[in-house]
Amino acid sequence: MSSWLGGLGAGFGQSLVGQVGGSLSTLTGQISSFTKDMLLEGTEEVGGAAVDFPVSDNSLRDVESLHSTLRSENDRLKKVCNDLKENNEVAELQIKQKSIDYRNQLQQKEVEINHLKARQNALQEQLQKMQSAAQSSQLKPVVSPSATTSASFPVVRHHSSDFHRDDMDFGDVIWSQQEINRLSSEISRLESEVEHWKQIAQFSKPQGENSTDQNEICKLQNTIKELKQKLSQEIDQHHHELSVLQDAQHQKLAEISRRHREELSEYEERIEELEDQLQKVDGNTEASSEKDLQNGSKSPNLSNLQNKVESLSQQLSSAEEEQDILLKELEFVRKEKNQGREEYERLKSECSKFQISIPEKQDDVKVEEVPSFVEESLKAEVERLQQALLGMKTLRLHHMIYCILACEHSFVNWRFNRLEIYAQMRLHLAVFYFGTFLSWCPVPLSALEAAAQRRNILLFDS
Repeated sequence: MSSWLGGLGAGFGQSLVGQVGGSLSTLTGQISSFTKDMLLEGTEEVGGAAVDFPVSDNSLRDVESLHSTLRSENDRLKKVCNDLKENNEVAELQIKQKSIDYRNQLQQKEVEINHLKARQNALQEQLQKMQSAAQSSQLKPVVSPSATTSASFPVVRHHSSDFHRDDMDFGDVIWSQQEINRLSSEISRLESEVEHWKQIAQFSKPQGENSTDQNEICKLQNTIKELKQKLSQEIDQHHHELSVLQDAQHQKLAEISRRHREELSEYEERIEELEDQLQKVDGNTEASSEKDLQNGSKSPNLSNLQNKVESLSQQLSSAEEEQDILLKELEFVRKEKNQGREEYERLKSECSKFQISIPEKQDDVKVEEVPSFVEESLKAEVERLQQALLGMKTLRLHHMIYCILACEHSFVNWRFNRLEIYAQMRLHLAVFYFGTFLSWCPVPLSALEAAAQRRNILLFDS
């Protein structure tokens, strides 16, 4: 029993070992075949990608070139569109101006047509009168062409509403021209009829009446010729003015569009320059602020310079106050000068009056004997007054000269002090502004001050 179990266990173990070994061998075979397949697929994919890369690069280049061409074409089309818009605006302005001109011309033509119609009616009435006079003067009835003339007159249509329409165009101008031509032909026809009836009247009327009627007919002919000449001249003048206005308008619009384009290009260039300068200034200010923060310990005298600038500004304000005071003193001196002049004039007038009154008194008291001491006292009084007047005059003159010289001297000193203060302020401001650049400037502060001082002395001397 034990031997049988041992044999059974050994057989079972051998079969189990054989099965496990077979399964492991098949598993390794499958794994190896799978790895081989994967490697083959990877090599094929890598090869396909290597082949596809140049194709994709070429297609990408083609797409980029196409994109650049489309972009350039788009820019070109934008420019063309902008040009077309400008041309459209210019054309609209031209059309508006032309429409206004045409409306004005149509109104003028309408007025002319009304005048011509009135003239035609007057001529028709005159013709009818002449026909009636000729028929009454003839012995035998003569067939009058009044029926033909009345039938030949076309019916004049009124287009008053058409002239005031908002959509007036070239058709209205053509119609007005045709109407003018028709009226001119009508006038010529009426002239021929007038000639016909004139001939009839010459045979049917006496000599005296013939001469008067002939004179009237000559006058009418002359007036008709003058009207025709005026009409033709006005038409030619209107055409000439219209052509001149159109040419001037075209030139003006072209000049305005050209200037507008030039100004736009200049403004764009100026904006670009300002943007570049702004960027540069921002960069320089940032760099200078950083360097100023780094070199803050190297410029301890900036506060002293600021204090000096403040003190100089205070001195300048005080000098301006002194200038105001001096101007007031000068005004006061001028007033005193005027008062002294008035006082001098008054004393002069009193002296002249006194000198005039002396001979009058002498004339009044010729009979009386004047004592010698009175005459001497009067002469002494006159001399004293003259000397006092002369002394007052010289004193006023010296005082005025002294005040004017003092004011001029003080004004010159003020100007000198102001120039000196201004020069010192410029020097300190220059040193203050140059102090921020000492960190990267190789020139020392003493050399800058000396150069600025020399520059200031040169400016002050000049």
